[in-house]
Amino acid sequence: MFWIISSLLFVLAIVFVVLPLLRHSKRIVVGERERDAANLRIYRERLAELQAELDEGLIDQPQYDALEAELSRTVLSDVSADALNPGARKKSAGKPLSWLSPSRLIPLLMVLAMLPASIYLYGIWGASNDLRVAELFERSRQAQDDPQALQDLIFELGAVIENDRSNGWAWYFMARNLVSLGQFNEAALAFRNAADNIEHPQDQAVVLGQYAQAQYVADGQQMTERVQEIITRAQRLNPSEPSVLQLLGADAFVNGDYQSALTYWQQLLGSTVQGSEDAQFLRAMIAEAQAQLMQQEGGEVETAGTPQLEISLALSPEIDVPGETRVFVSAQDTSRPGPPLAAKLMTVADLPAIVSLSDTDAVGPFNLSSAEEVIVVATVAVGGTADVQSGDYQVRSEPVKLDTSADDAATDTGSSGTEPVRLQMLISDAIP
Repeated sequence: MFWIISSLLFVLAIVFVVLPLLRHSKRIVVGERERDAANLRIYRERLAELQAELDEGLIDQPQYDALEAELSRTVLSDVSADALNPGARKKSAGKPLSWLSPSRLIPLLMVLAMLPASIYLYGIWGASNDLRVAELFERSRQAQDDPQALQDLIFELGAVIENDRSNGWAWYFMARNLVSLGQFNEAALAFRNAADNIEHPQDQAVVLGQYAQAQYVADGQQMTERVQEIITRAQRLNPSEPSVLQLLGADAFVNGDYQSALTYWQQLLGSTVQGSEDAQFLRAMIAEAQAQLMQQEGGEVETAGTPQLEISLALSPEIDVPGETRVFVSAQDTSRPGPPLAAKLMTVADLPAIVSLSDTDAVGPFNLSSAEEVIVVATVAVGGTADVQSGDYQVRSEPVKLDTSADDAATDTGSSGTEPVRLQMLISDAIP
């Protein structure tokens, strides 16, 4: 669309230049002919006057001849050859001014040179890649539930990066799509390149926060030295970066450091829009951390039930892989891209098995209690990593609505826990 509009504007520019040239050249021809006619009329009148003076004896023949010669030289210099030659004038009367004349050729060449010059300069100073990235980002938002569409978008973003490896936003949107596909190692690399090429400090802090989350999952949900370094970089730019606070709070909660989790989540709540879904989720997590902390300190706290998943998982008999091959089972929020809400690691030798997922299996800043609907994914990782690769085997459930109805009942009766949502899944699909 951009190039179509540009082409139409270019044609319009040519019209604005060519039409005045045509009109101007016509006026030049008419003006020259009128001037020649006037000069010839004056010449004839002056010649008649000289003849009258000769007849009256006012001048002699030699004087007449000299004045006539001078008058002829004057008319030759002031009048075009076509005006002195009626036959030639008749032939050229309908002939337009030549396009090879400088008055026409130079402006026309300048207009024609505008197109290649504009394309060349736009390639240097323009923002065609940025426009392309913005378009791909919008398509990415609409394709979160379509793995094939996300894969295609990653290839298209790769083409943009190949053309300009310093395009930080292209790296960033590629990383987001890789996270949605569960490819956390590749996502971490893309986030790193994005952070290195985005200059605005606040934007860079956002990217570093998500980089830390992706690296955390890629490193086996461990707060490794590498993850700590990324967090430090982000906090130097923005000490209250939300993604970092989410990660620190979740890691503290999973490791039983409920006081630290409370500190991080309360700090995060202060910068969250009150009344939003994120704020409601944070309040629920804060309440859970407070309850866990009181239990840890010997207090008696009645806890509401939390969602649970119970998956009866088996491997198709047609799949033949070593027993030590890893199997990753995870639950992913259907409404929010990012790390899994809960995950467990097992091996093929453990199958068939009943796999339970709950808030205690959280691997990121969110857990099952933060979602209303999830998709359960089980992957036989032939490549050995949580990142889905060609040759792996996988099964994905339909969207599952979590059973939170028991929360109120648990509160009313003083009991805790919810009835788990039960699924039966068979791993059979090969990843191309």
